[in-house]
Amino acid sequence: MTSRTSTVSKGTPAAIRRQMQQGPLSPLVAVMSRRCFSYGRTRVTDKSTRPVRSRGRRLTARGWIFASGAFAGLAIVVTALVILGPLTAARTDLRQIADNGAPVQAQSVSLRTTLADWQFFLERELDALAPGVVPAPADVVRGGQLLATQTAQATALSRDLRRVGFTSDARNLDTAISAFSKAVTMLAPVAVGQPVDPATLSRLVGEERTATEGVWSVTTQIAKHLSQAITESETHQAADHLAIAFWVSLTSAGIGLLFVSVVAAVLGRRAGHREREQRRAELRHAYEARVQEALEMTKTEPDVYVILGEALHESVPQFQTEMLVADSSRAHFRRAFTNGEEFEGCSVVSPLDCPAATVGHALLFPSSGALNACPYLKARPSGECSAACLPVSIAGSTIGVTHVIGPDRSPPADPDLETLNFTTRRGSERIAMIRAFATSETQAHTDPLTGLLNRRSLQNAVRDLRNEGVQYALAYGDLDHFKTLNDTHGHEAGDQALRLFARCWAIRCDPWTSRRDTAARNS
Repeated sequence: MTSRTSTVSKGTPAAIRRQMQQGPLSPLVAVMSRRCFSYGRTRVTDKSTRPVRSRGRRLTARGWIFASGAFAGLAIVVTALVILGPLTAARTDLRQIADNGAPVQAQSVSLRTTLADWQFFLERELDALAPGVVPAPADVVRGGQLLATQTAQATALSRDLRRVGFTSDARNLDTAISAFSKAVTMLAPVAVGQPVDPATLSRLVGEERTATEGVWSVTTQIAKHLSQAITESETHQAADHLAIAFWVSLTSAGIGLLFVSVVAAVLGRRAGHREREQRRAELRHAYEARVQEALEMTKTEPDVYVILGEALHESVPQFQTEMLVADSSRAHFRRAFTNGEEFEGCSVVSPLDCPAATVGHALLFPSSGALNACPYLKARPSGECSAACLPVSIAGSTIGVTHVIGPDRSPPADPDLETLNFTTRRGSERIAMIRAFATSETQAHTDPLTGLLNRRSLQNAVRDLRNEGVQYALAYGDLDHFKTLNDTHGHEAGDQALRLFARCWAIRCDPWTSRRDTAARNS
C-alpha cells in the first residue's frame, strides 16, 4: 500500500503520563528511578587528604562550651531552688483561696441572689393577687423553681462551710433556712386560692419577710467571716511570698545577663550560619523548580541532555561536568553533553568498567593520586584532580554516569553534590518517561507478533490518504493452508510462519522508497 503518512507524538506532559500509565509499560513507569542516586550511602574518600586542624584549639573551644554549659546549669538549679520556696508558699496560699474562699463566697452570693429574686417575685405577686383568686399556673411553677433552687444552694453552702471549718455559720444558716421554709409554707393557702382575711395575710407576709431578713443577715455574716479568715489573710501571705520571689528573680536576672552577654557572640554567629543555610536552601529550591519546569517541556532525549548541560553549567560552573550514556547494546558509553569545550573527560568505555555504574550509587574521590581513587582518574594528561561520579539509573538499571572533575583535593562539597544528585535524578526520570512513552507508542501502533502496523494504524493511514486526496492501491496477502500448519506443527510454527511472511512484506514494502509502501497486519 502506498502512503505518505507518519506518526508524530503530541500532547502535554500530563497527557503523556496518562498514556504511559494506561499502556503496557505502566509497571516500568511505576518503578522508574527506584535506585536513582543514593548519594551518601557509601563514599570513597582519602582520609590522608583531609586538612589537619589544631587539636589543642578545638579542645579549648570544646572545654569552654562545656564549662559555660555547666555554669549555666548550676545557675539555673540554684536560682530555681531559691525561687521555688516563695513560689510554692504563694501557690499554697492561692490554692487555699481558690479551693476554700472563692467557691464558698460564690455560693453565698448565688444564694443571696436567688433569695432576692424570690422576694421580688413574692412581693409582685401578692400586690397583684386579689383575695380568693388562684394564681396563674406559670407563676406557681416559677415560685416553686425559685424555692427549690434556694434550698439546693443553701444545702450546698452549709456543707462547704462545714468542710472549711465554719461549723457555727453552717448551723446559723440551717436555722435561718428552716425558719424561712416554715414561713413560706404558711403562705400555701394563698397559693391555692383559699380565702384569707387581710389581718392573717399581713401577719403571714410579715413572718416571711422576717425570715428572709434572717437568711440575708446570716449570709452577710458568712461572707464577712470568709473574707477575713481566708481571702484577706491568704492573699496578703501570697503577695509577700510573690514579692520575695520577684526580688530573687531580679537578682538572678542580673547575674544571668552577664552570662547572656558572654554567649551572645556565639549565638549570633550560629544565627548567621542558619540564615546563610536558609538562603542557600531558597536558592536551591528555586533552581530545582527551574530545572523541573525546563525538563517537563522536553520531548526527546537530546533536548533533555541540552537542559541538563545548561543546568549544571549554571549551578556548578567551577567544575567540569559530562554525562556518559550507554548505547542500545549497553556495552559502550557515549558522551551526551559536557559543560566545557576543552574538557578531557573520563576514559571509561563501558558501563561494566565504571565503578559508579557497577555499585549503583555516587562515589566521591578527593584526589586522583590516592590509593583508592578510580583507576580511570589516575595518570591523566591534565594532572591530578578530584572527581564525583553519580550513576544515571532507570528502573534500577544503570544506563549512564554523570562525571564531575574539580581541582585536586577540592572535591564537590555537600551542597554541590546535592545539586548534582538532583539534576541527574530529574534528568534520568525524564529520560525514562520519554523512552517509556516511545515504547508505549510503538506497541500501541504495531502488531506484537509480526512488528507490522496493526489494524487501527492501517485504518488511520487510509483515512489520512482519503482526506488528503492521495491515490493509493490496497493489496491483501494471505497464507494458504495456515490452519493445517497450525494443527500439524503447532501454534509456534504458525507464529514463525507469520513472522517470516511479515518480514518478507516489510522488506518489499520499504517506506523510504519513492512509492513509500506500508505493510500492516489486518487481523
